[in-house]
Amino acid sequence: MLNDGKSRFSINGQPIYHFVGTSTFSEYTVVHVGCVAKIYPAAPLDSLGATLNVAKLKKGSSVAIFGLRAVGLAATEGARIASA
Repeated sequence: MLNDGKSRFSINGQPIYHFVGTSTFSEYTVVHVGCVAKIYPAAPLDSLGATLNVAKLKKGSSVAIFGLRAVGLAATEGARIASA
């Protein structure tokens, strides 16, 4: 809920409660400017991510991921790319 106490999402006229004023499973959404971060279009997406660049997983490594929301899914994808 944002400062006005209203949800930005609904189904059949009933509010859907969401986290941090956004929803990651929406095709379109309304977000507060404070919740937006622009990603530079030329950023090399293959070089982003803690799983690949900080943990530096090797092929065949084992990982434990707790939670499969945005961060957990990103870590899972990084582990998959690393063939962990």
